[in-house]
Amino acid sequence: GDSATGYTGVYERAIGSFEVKRRAGTKTYSLGTFKTALEAAVVYADSLKRIGDAEFVLEREAEKEAKQAAKQAPKVVSHHNGRQLHLGDSATGYTGVYKTP
Repeated sequence: GDSATGYTGVYERAIGSFEVKRRAGTKTYSLGTFKTALEAAVVYADSLKRIGDAEFVLEREAEKEAKQAAKQAPKVVSHHNGRQLHLGDSATGYTGVYKTP
């Protein structure tokens, strides 16, 4: 492999977990972190079997866009009298709801 773990694309993190990284084109993508180097190596190998570089880049970009959209979408926490209550960033925890002095 190309790292101290002995597995290509697998790197030990300071906290004792193992991160999988894969280069495609000019970018490096993280495929996640795992408890063991072997688990991480399997994920790396599966990523090579599954798709080529161009498809890999497109798949990672689509995942990134989906995560960003999920962050921006309001999260429904509960329903009250037919209304949806959305989790938000205000001190009250709800979108558009603020505590007044």
